[in-house]
Amino acid sequence: MQVDRKDDGSGEVEIGTQYPLGQLARALQTSQEHPDADARARAQDKVRAWTEVFSGMLQGTLSVGSRVPVADVPAWATLEVAKGGFATGRLLAEGALQPHEQALLSRLQREDTGSARAALNAWYLGEEGLAELRRMLQTGGYRIQVPEEGALLVVAWLLDHDQAERARNLLDQLAPFFPRLRFYPVPAATPQADTAFVHVRDVEQTRGALARVRPRPELQRQWESARVWTPLYDRLVALWAGALREAPPGFHFDADFEPRARALLSNIDRALAEHTLCAWPRKPQLNFGRLHTVLKDALRARAPLLPGQARRVRGVLEAISQARGLPGSERLDALRTRQREQLERPSGVDFAREALRRMDGLPGDAGLDSLDALTAPVKGFAFPASIEHKLRLSLNAPVETLVEQRLIRSSETLARVVPQLSAQVRALGISQPSLRSLYSALYTAFRRRRSLLLLNLESQVKLEELPWVAAIDAYRKLGLAAETASRRTLEQLVRLTLTSFPEVLLPNKLLQEVRALLKGADLQVPVVDELAADIFMGAFTEKYLEAARQAEEQLAGTLYARYYDLPSALQVMNDTKRSSHGPRTSEAFAALCTARAKDGEGSAQWSVAANGRIIEQAQILTTHNLATLVEALDLRPVLEPHLEALALRCFTRACELLEARPPAYRSRLRNVKNAAYAWRHMLFFLSLRPEATHPAFLQDVETRLSQRRSDLAQRLAPAMLGLRHAVSGGQMKDAPPGARCFLGWTVKRHWVLGAAPG
Repeated sequence: MQVDRKDDGSGEVEIGTQYPLGQLARALQTSQEHPDADARARAQDKVRAWTEVFSGMLQGTLSVGSRVPVADVPAWATLEVAKGGFATGRLLAEGALQPHEQALLSRLQREDTGSARAALNAWYLGEEGLAELRRMLQTGGYRIQVPEEGALLVVAWLLDHDQAERARNLLDQLAPFFPRLRFYPVPAATPQADTAFVHVRDVEQTRGALARVRPRPELQRQWESARVWTPLYDRLVALWAGALREAPPGFHFDADFEPRARALLSNIDRALAEHTLCAWPRKPQLNFGRLHTVLKDALRARAPLLPGQARRVRGVLEAISQARGLPGSERLDALRTRQREQLERPSGVDFAREALRRMDGLPGDAGLDSLDALTAPVKGFAFPASIEHKLRLSLNAPVETLVEQRLIRSSETLARVVPQLSAQVRALGISQPSLRSLYSALYTAFRRRRSLLLLNLESQVKLEELPWVAAIDAYRKLGLAAETASRRTLEQLVRLTLTSFPEVLLPNKLLQEVRALLKGADLQVPVVDELAADIFMGAFTEKYLEAARQAEEQLAGTLYARYYDLPSALQVMNDTKRSSHGPRTSEAFAALCTARAKDGEGSAQWSVAANGRIIEQAQILTTHNLATLVEALDLRPVLEPHLEALALRCFTRACELLEARPPAYRSRLRNVKNAAYAWRHMLFFLSLRPEATHPAFLQDVETRLSQRRSDLAQRLAPAMLGLRHAVSGGQMKDAPPGARCFLGWTVKRHWVLGAAPG
């Protein structure tokens, strides 16, 4: 991504247009060349989005990198955000009128005009509309797709609870946007689910996945072969077998043979024109082609078969008879019966369509409480695993169950699921049931907002910044029950993440939920995000320094501290000051990370690789939240039985990534970076175990490494030498020649990749 400094002396940076142009070019190519129509349609929408991004940047209506990137639009408005955090300029609560809006306009006998949305917002503030909102609040019969759709529900609740002044203040902020945005919810026949269970996909997403099921080409060819060509083949063989059974070598076609032969040839010619998936009927060297060719030639000549033709036909018939039997034989009849039975089995597309039919009428924004009715056999055949898996992704279940069944297969997926839990936990501090449900729905909708690309230490918009959430946040009181639930959910989430996905960084989306739950549990823990190397400008907020202090204190003297040479100077750093952009930063911590990053490697200023090395040092010093969360939540006893297995999983994953060798060099570099993260997590988990256990673990991984079928042992030898030195009690700064600390970022060719190909 292209990052430029402004020329006004402010030190601020701005994003160039190179990245959006690259994304636009890729989307254009996909929209024109991809073989799948759905993929082309999705690409066309991306073309539209990136065109709007590029146009907005050129015209100055978009300030990419700002938390308010769209001119004259407040921070609380939900933006359409493209890949990389680029706002397109569109608002998700505006656009064409949706079906429920059209239905209400029809009910009110009003036309769909340019002021239709303003009229609908105004109607909901009238007597009849407020009554409708009150009914929704009481029954839970509404859905909030984007946070704005809950604003008038909040107004209705405030008016019902003698808070007219707050309601008026809120409306003053919303009124300028009445002509553009939906501030009213989507009516629903059923109340929102209120359960401790979660699901990976809602029903509507699963419907989309089922609708995209396409027949597999090889199965289509098999179907065509069995349904079209096999019956024609049998008829062709039977025709020749009947004609040559009693005939002398130079027989003439009798009156009965010729009409049947011409009718069969007509059917074959029509099939050749209409059915093109199977190639074998068109190959003259195969038995079908031989019999077909002789028949055409003989009918065209209207003369007795030549001796060579007759021998060729008899030879083919003899080969068919020996292989599977001629038509009418018991062997061939049994074979065709088995094939017909196989054909009766519904295809994957048939199962997908049946599942869609059975899901008709289910709420699209909910999960599935049971799969029994949906996966009952079709014509006696069980649902294929691929279709059942799609349905299972919507199953409501405890989050641990979804991880155990590998329905949640990454920490990123877990991050998308967790808001379903934390929304309910955060709402526990509200005693009034209807407001509690509303707050939960608003929280869930807010978590669906995509993060913006931000520069200059700006922060993402917080839930409490939405005016209608701020108006009711005062009614959410932290109490013992809410704190206990937040603490319990937080412990569950962190434990599950570390034990299920130990080899990867905690993703930023997951850290959002961690912060929310920490706040609900009234815990003060410095949680640090993964920073983007392409827009990093060398500054760290004070929470990085605090997290590094806590990590150094907890890991002092451990294997982790020796391997990464953790400094003791962190404890005396106290230079945080407020930056020109607001947050407090630590120049000393940034200088320390920069100095450690340049150790042994020169670097070009502002290069992505140089930035990556600095960020990686910050991750090492802070353990990227591992030490702080484990200590704050007292997770050591819970993790103790799993620590060796977790460390081994990290080592194994690092080996897998380094062995993968994808063709693109950038992909190999990404694998090296992720392998280094896994390596660091391995050292962290080992450091929570007694020092006496480390030599046995080292011997185990050395044995495993020597057994891998690649040159990995040779390429990883410097890192293993450094690990061996640290396990024996040494510091990496005193390591023997050839030993290296395994880091992911480098400004040169990475040593773990081996020599560059000549």
